[in-house]
Amino acid sequence: MEIEDTINLGALRNQSVKGLNSIVNWWTTYGFDSDRNRFYGEVSNDNSPNPSAPLIIIQRARLLWFFSTLSQLESFAEYKIFADNQYLELINHFYDNQFSGFIWEVDCNYAPTNKRKQTYAQAFCIYALSEYYALSGNEEAKLLALETFENLETKAWDNSNDGYIEALDQKWAFMQDMRLSPKDKNEPKTMNTHLHVLEAYTTLAKVATSHTVEISLARVLRLYSDKFFNKDNHHFHLFFDKNWKIKSNIISFGHDIESAWLMQEAAEVIHDRELQNRMKILSLSIADNIMNVGLSPEVGVKNEIDDSNSDDTFDWWPQAEAVIGYINAYEVSNDPKYLEVANGCMRYIQKYFLNEKHGEWYWKIDHTLKPVIGISKSNGWKAPYHNGRMYLEILKRSDYDKDFKLNHS
Repeated sequence: MEIEDTINLGALRNQSVKGLNSIVNWWTTYGFDSDRNRFYGEVSNDNSPNPSAPLIIIQRARLLWFFSTLSQLESFAEYKIFADNQYLELINHFYDNQFSGFIWEVDCNYAPTNKRKQTYAQAFCIYALSEYYALSGNEEAKLLALETFENLETKAWDNSNDGYIEALDQKWAFMQDMRLSPKDKNEPKTMNTHLHVLEAYTTLAKVATSHTVEISLARVLRLYSDKFFNKDNHHFHLFFDKNWKIKSNIISFGHDIESAWLMQEAAEVIHDRELQNRMKILSLSIADNIMNVGLSPEVGVKNEIDDSNSDDTFDWWPQAEAVIGYINAYEVSNDPKYLEVANGCMRYIQKYFLNEKHGEWYWKIDHTLKPVIGISKSNGWKAPYHNGRMYLEILKRSDYDKDFKLNHS
């Protein structure tokens, strides 16, 4: 689906070209360690790098995904070298040659410091490797993505109760502490991990032409919509035990709207008409619900509510996901109210999240709408993934690359 011509020439596309150029410049200048020919593991809000910061697989895989996707646009083809470098780092320093899969963390000298196999991390590696194959045609990358997919299907999938186990140790065996981060609940099945398995399998299915991958993608999509989505309040449950007992009342508005468009995309890849229609209805119900309960008066997406205790700060990533989610809702419905929300979210980003002095986006703004400057702009969890993907999705959906080629032929 594509945005109408009137939108192609409008503010969203123009803002995305400018925004994408800005973050690419920041990451390849301030985020990049020229001496070691790699991205820093951490850079502060004033662009001070921490060369001794550990390197975490989430950031490194997201960097590979971003530069692989970016470089497929003709106007950004010159950045393929950064994708090539990230691919080599991933396979040379994070791939476990003994037990397969990708380890969690290495120190600044690439010595392994945490060898756990987090399902969320394996999914991001599939996501990144699939896009790198789409960019480069590197068969090794595709085979490695398929191998990682097989690991999740044979080692992380719960054959008794369905669903993917949150984490396993280096040898793919049970571990006591499965948490993705210290703030998460220690439960074996989580919405966040299943969402990113869905995202990864969608991209792998596009490049692998594998019936097995499509079957697993359809299975996780149905599981995600049946188990995690609460049909009564139109939010997603976040944490479950192994038998699918709900273990949390937290509502995450950012994950809600991110889920809406990623589920829609997955259904289109599967080519299942029933699932496509079902996901269209579901994605619009989520978008409507966020409009009613998840937006601030200035059209900022709220963070979380936990047992009616609301987080009154705003993080960067729900804003980016909302722009895509509401453009997707507009494409599905042709209802201009969704496009108005997308534009409102973009205005909110530009007003509060862009670091005009030092580049990139702030991680968080507080309840007074002032930036929280103590959180680094680049770290183990922050790469040009949510914001970069927002810009890339807008350009893709508005035929930017096609128009660029026509104008430069």
